[in-house]
Amino acid sequence: MRAILSEYTDLQWGFFFFFYCFVGWIWECSFCSVRAKKFINRGFMRGPVIPIYGCGAITMLIAAAPFKDNLVLTFFSGMILASILEYCTGAAMEAIFKVKYWDYSNNKFNINGHICLYASCGWGFATILMTQFVHKPIANLVTMIPYKALQAGVTMAAFLFIVDYTLSFKAAWDIRDALIKLEAIKVEIERLQKRMDVVIAFAEEEKEELIEKRNEYINDKLLAIEAKLAAAKDKLDMSEEHRQELADIRIRAKVMQDRLEQLFDKKDFFKRTAIIGNPFMVSKKFKDGLSEIKHRVLDKK
Repeated sequence: MRAILSEYTDLQWGFFFFFYCFVGWIWECSFCSVRAKKFINRGFMRGPVIPIYGCGAITMLIAAAPFKDNLVLTFFSGMILASILEYCTGAAMEAIFKVKYWDYSNNKFNINGHICLYASCGWGFATILMTQFVHKPIANLVTMIPYKALQAGVTMAAFLFIVDYTLSFKAAWDIRDALIKLEAIKVEIERLQKRMDVVIAFAEEEKEELIEKRNEYINDKLLAIEAKLAAAKDKLDMSEEHRQELADIRIRAKVMQDRLEQLFDKKDFFKRTAIIGNPFMVSKKFKDGLSEIKHRVLDKK
C-alpha cells in the first residue's frame, strides 16, 4: 500500500480523484439519460463530478496494488473495498438526508438497498479494467504535465468542487428539512381531521337526542306540538361551542396548508436540480412527502 501511495505526488492523486469523478459522471449521465430517454445531469452535485466514483477509483487502485499480477485477487480486492465504500456512503447519506440516492432493493442479494451482488461484481470488473488498461496511460499523461500547470488545475478543480459540494449539501439538507416538515404537517392535518370528525359526531348525537325529545313532545303533548317543534328546531342546529371549535380547526388547517405551500415557493436552483438529477431517490419513512416534492418540482420544469 505504501508503494502505491508513494508512487504519485499529492497533486497527482488529486488529479486522479477529479478525473475519475468526471469519468463516473459521464457513465452515470449516459446510463440514466438512455434509461429516461432524456438528458439527466446525474449525481449529488451539480457540476460534472460524482465523488463516489473518484473515491471508488482511488480505493480500487490502492486495494488492488498488492495483487496487480493476479486478476482474481484484483477482482475481489476491488469488489470488497469498493462495496464497503458504497455501503458506508449510502448508509451515511440516508441517515443524514433521509433519502436513498441509489437503491438496489429490487435487486437480488442486496444489503439494505445500499449494495447488491450485481453492483459489487461491477466494481470488481471495473477494478480489473482500470488497473490493467485505463489507469496506466492516464498516469503516464499526468506525469508529463508541468508541476505549475498541474497545481493550478487541481487547485481550481478543488475550489469549484468545494463550492459545488457546499451548495449541493445545503440543497440536500433543505430537501431533508422539507420532508420532515411535510410529515409534521401531514400528522397535524390528520389530527385536525380526526378532531373535526369527533366534533361533528358529537353534534350529530345531540341532534339525535333532540329528535327523540321532539318525538316525546309529539306523543305526550299533541296540543302543544307546534310550539314544542319551534323550540326544538333552534336546538337542532350545532351548539355554539361546537361551531367555535370547528372554526378553530378550519383556521389551523389553513395554517398547515400555508406552511405546505411555503415549502415549495422557494426558487432554489440547487434544490430543484438535486431532485431532477436524482429521479430514482427513495425514502421509506418519507415516501409520501418525497413523492409530493418530486411531483411539484418536476411539474415546474
